[in-house]
Amino acid sequence: MNKLKFKSCLSALLAVLAAGLLFTSYSKPVQNLRGTIKFYGNSPFEFAGFESEDGKKYTIEVEEKEDLTLQDLTAHSGELIEVSGKIKKKNKGVNSLPDGHIIIDSYSVTLPL
Repeated sequence: MNKLKFKSCLSALLAVLAAGLLFTSYSKPVQNLRGTIKFYGNSPFEFAGFESEDGKKYTIEVEEKEDLTLQDLTAHSGELIEVSGKIKKKNKGVNSLPDGHIIIDSYSVTLPL
């Protein structure tokens, strides 16, 4: 009886570990987009968004561990920039734009073509 409990617990643990490995190994691809940073909403509830050249609008997110801050990005509001980041299709709730959220890893100011 004890061996049976041990085997079933071990099987359950391995199944949970395998499922966790599967979910953590899935990573969204990094995308490069060109566009401008704009502000949406009304003060004091403004939030920064990114509008790409093809007209898609994303709410900007910056990972806390990055050297990049939201203030760094918003300093270039209205300028044409290229961003690199991952897009999440989360567009429900307050401070969300129609095409989701973009987690920006890096950016560079570009000149128009």
